[in-house]
Amino acid sequence: MLILASITVGCVPPHVPPAPAPYIDAVYSATVTPKAQPVTWGAAPPIDASYGGTLYRGTSIETQDPRPALDPAGNEPLRLWVATPADTATHRPAIVWLHGGGFAVGIDSMYGLANGTGKAYAQRGYVGFSVEYRTDTTLVGTGGSSRPPSLCQWVQDNEDPSDPVWQQRYAQCSRNILAAQYDAQAAVRWIKVHAAAYGVDPAKIAVGGFSAGAVTAANLAYRSDDVGAVRYFPNDDLSIAGSKVQAGFGASGCEYLPESIGPGDLPVSFIHSKGDRAVPYSCVAQTVTAARAAGLVAELTSYCDSSLHAENLYAPNQAATDAQWTSFLARELKIYSGLRPPSQDPVCP
Repeated sequence: MLILASITVGCVPPHVPPAPAPYIDAVYSATVTPKAQPVTWGAAPPIDASYGGTLYRGTSIETQDPRPALDPAGNEPLRLWVATPADTATHRPAIVWLHGGGFAVGIDSMYGLANGTGKAYAQRGYVGFSVEYRTDTTLVGTGGSSRPPSLCQWVQDNEDPSDPVWQQRYAQCSRNILAAQYDAQAAVRWIKVHAAAYGVDPAKIAVGGFSAGAVTAANLAYRSDDVGAVRYFPNDDLSIAGSKVQAGFGASGCEYLPESIGPGDLPVSFIHSKGDRAVPYSCVAQTVTAARAAGLVAELTSYCDSSLHAENLYAPNQAATDAQWTSFLARELKIYSGLRPPSQDPVCP
């Protein structure tokens, strides 16, 4: 396997203990919001016509619906789980974690993300928020009775712009992706409003995720000037500044509209396999190429002989990836100086 990345964590400033170092190493214990007691942070109009009783897993329909009922205004409540480090800091950096699922499923994975990777990073000192975003389980053209594992995957695998059904499904997939972006941006605004309650520094927030979550992290990094028109909670100001984070990272994500990348956008750090069948490697290669051309930090560890995706890629490469991401976060969130410079590794040949 060819790995193209520099992942060595450089020296930390002399006034910081060289090891273990908070935000680099796991030095705290951490707690996670109980699974049955999430925080409802906002609400928005549902994008799923079948919302309220159906959860799709693969190609089957199960009447297991972890989503709450619509609120009195007919909006879909959105929830989050918090991973909190057991430290005494009051201005801690935060990570907004976003689950995968092809922008169609994954609702029930939010707690697992908070209690897994979110908790591991909380043990380093980051307050983690595993955030719900709207998904759509209705497949255009089938009456909503069944769907492929991922609508967006179907669109990608069956590209035919001349086919009216493909055009409909493409539009639906695009709407789902945009809804996830708007929801994540609204969650950032909510976290900033409630920063003091969670001991968070509103100027030190990153967004990370896997698969669809990593794609959304890229969208927050590169499309921050579009926040939509929905007000998710009382006094939601819909401001661009309030919706912005300071950095994005993830496994198996990219920016599908690289032409949207320009000067002033945010730094990112990704891992990706060349043989990824869900999010094409060509997309992340174009992303980092465009970002670097715009003068932005765009790190990419490429696994050129692998086809693993998202968590399955992260798991066997966790130590190397965590070294990459923690040094990236500590540098870009301005927690430490003196860390390794941004990597500029080439893409797979």
